[in-house]
Amino acid sequence: MKNLLNRLLKSALYLVLLVLGVLIGKFYDIAYFEISRSIDLVNLLSIVVTIGLAIIITVHFDKRKSDNRIEKDLILRRVDNIYKITNELQRESVSGTIPYTEAASSIKRINTSLNSIYKTVDKCQFSIKNDIKDSLKDAIGELRDILTDTPKMSEEEIKNSELPIEVKDGIIHFNRQRIAQIESKFDVIKDCLFELEIRINQK
Repeated sequence: MKNLLNRLLKSALYLVLLVLGVLIGKFYDIAYFEISRSIDLVNLLSIVVTIGLAIIITVHFDKRKSDNRIEKDLILRRVDNIYKITNELQRESVSGTIPYTEAASSIKRINTSLNSIYKTVDKCQFSIKNDIKDSLKDAIGELRDILTDTPKMSEEEIKNSELPIEVKDGIIHFNRQRIAQIESKFDVIKDCLFELEIRINQK
């Protein structure tokens, strides 16, 4: 509100200076210029109204642009929050062990935060295409699977092979191959989040 008031005051000052310039030009001689001494009030009023409208329209669009920037910044902060959750989940999971409840709850937090962002974007009267939403949904679903789904194997297979994922006492253990898959899936999610930020900024 304060910024809007400052803009209006500056605009009014410019208008006053312009009118003063026109009036001074009417009443004082300027070398090599011939100026009419009569003031056409209709033309003067037309100029003032035109300038006034231009100022009002400029202020209105500047305010709308400023509001849009604030809305985008708030949404982008929430995307940054998803980055933080994703980085923390990645750091713990690539260590080779992570509590099952922590992995499941982090995935749920990411999904909940994304859905909240989509709703906020809709309320701000701009939209995000479904392709990036679908890409994020697929990547998060695949990450959830490789983080928390244990393979269905017979006892004989379990004895004779190294499990890619195993849950003991509520702790998930990954082998090296599964960790590499997890890393790859995190890269896909981060790329999608980056694309989401770009699209929000372009609106």
